[in-house]
Amino acid sequence: MNWILFIIGRNWAQRIIVLGAIAIYLYLLISKPEMAKKGFMGTLGSFFSLIPLIFAALLIAQAINLLLPDKLIIQWFGKESGIRGIMTGGLLAGLLQGGPYAVYPIIQSLFQKGAHISIIVTMLIGYGAIGLSRIAYDFIFFEPKIIVLRLLFAIPLTIISGIILYFIL
Repeated sequence: MNWILFIIGRNWAQRIIVLGAIAIYLYLLISKPEMAKKGFMGTLGSFFSLIPLIFAALLIAQAINLLLPDKLIIQWFGKESGIRGIMTGGLLAGLLQGGPYAVYPIIQSLFQKGAHISIIVTMLIGYGAIGLSRIAYDFIFFEPKIIVLRLLFAIPLTIISGIILYFIL
């Protein structure tokens, strides 16, 4: 039974994605086998190119757990860090590079070390809203005015949402 959970995931969100992918590829395998093979091979290529990045992110998250003392994390991101912690956390997360598979383990390790929940949520908001790593992609699709406006709103909204969370949590 454990191998089934390993394959389809341990929670319903994972299961929906995995079972949905299986259903789509079964359909493709039956109706368009060449397309299914091409898609599967492309997926394997992406998977193997992401493994080093995911592994590195998990190593960094563990290094944070091992190298940074709890006291330091609590000082900078604990409940008592207040608005400074909100601003630091939100802006720092906006600078983080990589997808959620790389960033989320790092943010989770801070939470495990004592960062306050309001700052963790602010970091997730900052990562998603500010996302400086996406600016290169922004320029491909949008004019500079749109990019500047996105950042002008993302930064204060990240901090404002963090402050609100800080006072209600």
